[in-house]
Amino acid sequence: MAAVKMNVLHLHLSETKAFASRSKRFPKLHEMGSDGLYYTQVEIRDLVAYAHDRGVRVMPEFDTPGHSRSWFVGYPELASGPGPYKIDPEGPDSVTDPAQEGTYKFLDKFVDEMGKLFPDAYFHIGGDEVDGKHWDANATIQAFIHSHGMKNNQDLQAYFNQRLQKILTKHHKLMIGWDEILHPELPKTIVIQSWRGQESWPRRRSKATAACSPSVTTST
Repeated sequence: MAAVKMNVLHLHLSETKAFASRSKRFPKLHEMGSDGLYYTQVEIRDLVAYAHDRGVRVMPEFDTPGHSRSWFVGYPELASGPGPYKIDPEGPDSVTDPAQEGTYKFLDKFVDEMGKLFPDAYFHIGGDEVDGKHWDANATIQAFIHSHGMKNNQDLQAYFNQRLQKILTKHHKLMIGWDEILHPELPKTIVIQSWRGQESWPRRRSKATAACSPSVTTST
């Protein structure tokens, strides 16, 4: 990366099928949510230091609320669906439950821990391809949507992202996510990575601005 002058390593550490970072606060994330292949915290610190010495920043991505089945193997209480969950390409999927306070208490502690491993200002939350059918099928979540005056699942994801953005700010991090997180209720300080292009934003472009950082070149 240094040889070709790429200066940001976008390190994708959680997905539907695996959780690839060790957590001391929530050890079941890597113990149960991976196939045994994950970075220890010593390895992460060494990687960040090695990259820093070569002028490369390391930006972590932990996907939520979609692509999060690996979180639920060890912590099913975070999920919108009943489970059970396992590391299996054909296993049941789900998305994070935005309607319970326990989700945000968990994320607060998680961001605090992971933020200390990655000193970069940006913290990537993923946010792409959220399957709303799991929210639609959960009566408690549907009641939450109606009681808060929300119109649809997009509003619910925006609520979740607003709560998460405040957590990130508390821990001195800037939110970055895929273009599905774009919403007029989110501050313009967030950064959008558009993988679908501007044609995917026809109803939202006039109300929300996608911030960008010209100094960021990403590699996955």
